[in-house]
Amino acid sequence: MSAKPLAISINCFRRGGGMESYTFDLVRHLTGGGRSVRVYAAQFDAALPEYAHIEPCLVKQRLVPKKLRPFFFSAQLQPHRRPEEQLIACNPSDHAAVFVCGGTHLGYLRNMGKTANPIDKLTVCRNRSNYATARSIMAHSAMMQRELVELYGIDSAKIRVVYPPADTRRFYPDAGSAAATRRRYGFRDDETVFLFPSTGHTRKGLDLLAAFFEHTDLPVKLAVAGSPLPRPMKNTVELGFCDDMPALYRAADYTIMASLYEPFGLVGVESVLSGTRVVLSDNMACTEVMNGGAGFFFSRENPETLAEAVRQAAALKQAGGHKIAEPLQALTYNPDVAHHIAGLDAMLQAV
Repeated sequence: MSAKPLAISINCFRRGGGMESYTFDLVRHLTGGGRSVRVYAAQFDAALPEYAHIEPCLVKQRLVPKKLRPFFFSAQLQPHRRPEEQLIACNPSDHAAVFVCGGTHLGYLRNMGKTANPIDKLTVCRNRSNYATARSIMAHSAMMQRELVELYGIDSAKIRVVYPPADTRRFYPDAGSAAATRRRYGFRDDETVFLFPSTGHTRKGLDLLAAFFEHTDLPVKLAVAGSPLPRPMKNTVELGFCDDMPALYRAADYTIMASLYEPFGLVGVESVLSGTRVVLSDNMACTEVMNGGAGFFFSRENPETLAEAVRQAAALKQAGGHKIAEPLQALTYNPDVAHHIAGLDAMLQAV
């Protein structure tokens, strides 16, 4: 790892979404290796175990209207910067040594079919500044790299694809615990359960999945974990928020998603690591790191391919060979955080 002081920027150092979890992965690994890490954030949760291992630096944003805080964070951060440090930007911050790109706003707008409003235009402008001032950009998928080049005109030489890590200590096969979890959720042995983890049903493709599951005669069940359903749906069960996703992955027969826009999709990798195959739309970037042993893939543009994928998955379940015994053989990359940090280290050494 580079001998220069390291810093990480993140909007809030607290439990949240994927980028917050990624930040905690970096902190645990870097500080566990004896490195000092400074973290810039507008909020800190001092109760987190990771907090005890960082040097926190508060970026004060209380006087900034909430909707505008992301657009002022970078400017408010700069006076706190140490000139010799290498900044790993996990949020929209300028002048990073490595800017971590988990998605682009122009890509989101294009794939969601949205017209840019004033806030969207500000976000795109902020994106351009982040990318232009970064010394290097880590793209979490080849899809991200293409969007950066095609939509923002970034030189491909500035970008390196380094797939995000997954917590292999939490996500692993455990057939012994699956039966109890299935009973707790009421999953029958004679039905094939497709887990749909989602807190944003529109982007994750619930409409497409519902159009199939509500009209099929197959013995299948769509199990929705996360946000409430917009309405009751046939062949669908609402699980609510789940605080033990590894157990839920293991209990399900498959994990299914049909996202309109998925810059990576760690859900897919976590499911495979838990021994549960996936049924995914082929536009999801996590399919870049999966082979045929990971599950079944379909096209959002052709609903019949979804129907065929579900039929094949249900048949495999009935034959008793649907679980993955050796998850790493179904992936084409190493998801361990140490491997990811090695890729980050190479980028820091190069800038």
